[in-house]
Amino acid sequence: MPGRTYSARVERAFSVQSTLAGHGEHCSADPTSLAAIGRARGHQIRVRRSDRAYAIYTVSDVRAESTDHVVRMALAARERLGTTDEFDTIVDARVANPTITDAEAEACGELVERLDDDGAQHRLVVIAPHGGMIEPYTDAQAERLASRLADHGVSSWRCKGWRPGGGAYARWHITSTELHEASFPLLARIIDRRFTYAVAFHGFEEADVLIGGTAPLAVKQEIKEAIEAVLGGGIAVRIAQHNERYAGDDPRNVVNRLAPDNGVQIEQAWDARRTYWQAITDAVASVYARRLASSEPRSAG
Repeated sequence: MPGRTYSARVERAFSVQSTLAGHGEHCSADPTSLAAIGRARGHQIRVRRSDRAYAIYTVSDVRAESTDHVVRMALAARERLGTTDEFDTIVDARVANPTITDAEAEACGELVERLDDDGAQHRLVVIAPHGGMIEPYTDAQAERLASRLADHGVSSWRCKGWRPGGGAYARWHITSTELHEASFPLLARIIDRRFTYAVAFHGFEEADVLIGGTAPLAVKQEIKEAIEAVLGGGIAVRIAQHNERYAGDDPRNVVNRLAPDNGVQIEQAWDARRTYWQAITDAVASVYARRLASSEPRSAG
């Protein structure tokens, strides 16, 4: 493949670019320039303004530019890189760093992608798309759940991002309906396997715990009751209404792509994650342990 980066100029979005207006995670780029680094509409790219100012974006629009190497962003997207102005940049096809440890990523403010998977099992996958300091504790929850259910067969995919001094969310967050496997090679290994169950741990700024996804109501109700039991009434737990914000029921959501009609998205307030992340994880594990055990073949002996 040709070079994985190119020099570009970030310029203001046009008023007709509706997918860019008000979107801090979106950009547009010339399709020829993108193709040269193996990227296209819908993929994620890394945009670097300086050695300290860089972030990942979804290419929500492509347009042929009179100068090929133009990337367009609305104000909110430029502000993620610390400026309201136009600027020179480097566009990088690499989103997550594939060669460093978690400790190294934390020290230098990087993003890493992790997968634990045997290449074949299709019963349960647990994910944390926004781990590290993007949505703290969620990756630890995914790893703990996978460990608790290891005897039943489980895969685990996480992305972990950091930024020294804070701001990991602004640098690394991509909404779950837009995560593209072309930009996350470990996700690409499992995205089409069609797991029986999938569960995603998330954090949000609300005050409760929200159970969403495309899974049947009975599954979500069971998870709700298990989490309520460990929170003891101090933090509300509820099931999302269809199409409400954070409902997680869009079929494009990565958790629903992994387990069509059986994805569960768990959005958690900061207090819930900080104080009860282990208890919440164990409650969720108890639900899936029962469901996985009930579907396992029984010994003839």
